[in-house]
Amino acid sequence: MFRAWIAQRGGTTTRALVALVVVGACFGAVAYAATQPRHDKGVSQRALGPQPPRPRIVKHPARFAAASKASFTFTAGSPAPRFRCRLDSEAWKLCRAPVSFAGLEAGPHGFSVRAVSRLGRPGPPARFSWTRFEPKQFAIEPQFSGIGALYPGAAPTGLPVVLRNPNPVPILVTALRVGVSADQPGCTSKPNLELIPANASRTAPLRLAAGASLSLPSGTATAPAIALRDLPVNQDACQGATFPLSFSGEAHG
Repeated sequence: MFRAWIAQRGGTTTRALVALVVVGACFGAVAYAATQPRHDKGVSQRALGPQPPRPRIVKHPARFAAASKASFTFTAGSPAPRFRCRLDSEAWKLCRAPVSFAGLEAGPHGFSVRAVSRLGRPGPPARFSWTRFEPKQFAIEPQFSGIGALYPGAAPTGLPVVLRNPNPVPILVTALRVGVSADQPGCTSKPNLELIPANASRTAPLRLAAGASLSLPSGTATAPAIALRDLPVNQDACQGATFPLSFSGEAHG
């Protein structure tokens, strides 16, 4: 209730509202408004109906993937509700399955999806985390300790090597070759040398586990080999010759 203060000055009557009472009333209204949303929130959740179920992600990338694109398929039963998706820490957006993301940078990523009722009530999210990595070349390390001299017509000499896979996923080595990077004066690699690749192929690849190494020859897997051909020509220029060797190969994940 407002109070009036009445004063007379020179026959004039002045009325003024006491400001302190008005301020107090404002504080009371503010305090009441601050407590109101807690009550309204409970009412609105009930009004929005039951919470939708957590979606099920049925298709996703591998935990470690080299591709810069990722696709997801998800479901939440029938009748199908609306969905909201987000990548990493981006904002939630309306989406439908399947959903794809492109131009992903190397590193960890996270995908989240939640169902939303017709009245807008969100359900619990389903999440999937994976890492996009940049593929690295596998290493070929020669192990030439104990390799002797070559003689015309002798059996091929194996060239032991160690293969190393620096990737976080297994790879399949489908080719492993040896070559000569420079010829010697008077003794060229062709036709004097026979260069024999390892027996890894697309039909019989060598499996190299993630972050693992493999020594060749091993079991039925051979290493590259080299032999000095016995030609019907004078090969004296090849005596004491040395040839720098290079190795190459192919693999896929």
